Amino acid sequence: MKNENFQMLIEIKTHTGPVLKPHEVHFWDLNSSHNPKHLHNLVPNAPFKFYTDAILGLCFHKMTDYKHLTPEQKSFSEKAYRTFDPYTELFQKSAPRVKSLRAKDLKQQIHFENFEKQMTEIWSHAFEKNSISFNKLTAAMDCIAQFELHTSSPLIYNFSVNFSAKFTEKLICFYSLLFHLRSVVAVDHNAHVEDSSYESVTCDSISDYLPKADYTVNDALLYWQFKKLSTPFVGHKDKDSRLEKLFVEPLHRHFKQYNHNACALVDQLPPSFLSSLKPTEMEEALHHVQMDWLLGSESGLLFKIREELFGVIEGYDKIFWPETTNLKTKKASALNLCFELNEKDLSWHAVA
Repeated sequence: MKNENFQMLIEIKTHTGPVLKPHEVHFWDLNSSHNPKHLHNLVPNAPFKFYTDAILGLCFHKMTDYKHLTPEQKSFSEKAYRTFDPYTELFQKSAPRVKSLRAKDLKQQIHFENFEKQMTEIWSHAFEKNSISFNKLTAAMDCIAQFELHTSSPLIYNFSVNFSAKFTEKLICFYSLLFHLRSVVAVDHNAHVEDSSYESVTCDSISDYLPKADYTVNDALLYWQFKKLSTPFVGHKDKDSRLEKLFVEPLHRHFKQYNHNACALVDQLPPSFLSSLKPTEMEEALHHVQMDWLLGSESGLLFKIREELFGVIEGYDKIFWPETTNLKTKKASALNLCFELNEKDLSWHAVA
């Protein structure tokens, strides 16, 4: 293969369901003689419109440190990954604002380091020379759950998780791989529906994880006002304690029960940040903070990865596309993608 040309064949093996559920993904060099016989006659096409298939393949090679490629292939793949994948740039834009909200706790650092080691070990088992086994990635969900317990704070709107730069880079790539795998499944699903108005599915890297961001802001504003107004009645051992027991505490429990995300947003932000905002600035600031957490924080990455892993292991219809639950069950099949990238793709994308 020459430096200006890159070909790949991707085989996605799936289980039955209203939306096909991937359980193994295989990546093949189109020019290799070791490819399965049923894939020998495939001819490379241009990548999908948004390079979904190409990004999926490039992410696999980045996750395996490009060790299964020749030096020429590695050079092109690294360049193509930087060109096409959007999430590193989005992370870097939001990360400085997230860092300014971070609470430093040296006691938590050991949990961060242990998590990096555990997740790296899981990746080493799940990512093999030519494949990904999602059965082996179930351990990643348990690892994330244990990490959330050890940090004593929910992942959602947690601004204080801090991993090494190298590990964070891998997390971004891992998330991108999972998101673009679901996008490929969506492309296939939508190509075979009878009525696209009702049966098609979509992928959105914001609303799929924070479907009611505006509602959360409104609830957070109410919760913040409640916390400020109730402060004089909390923690006193005089006659005000009766008001705290009969009014403040029950209302606080209701907020936590019915407005969990809004409470997490307010409780995990530095009080000085909220106090510094004018009432007219609060709504817009809370909206931007949500987006920065989702796009530029390590805990936001873990939150999205957990959602994607649950979808690929349990079924996308269970979390992202519940409207497909009543659709006719599709038979298990293999989705075969064969694409070619060249220097023109990179230069065109850079101009666009």
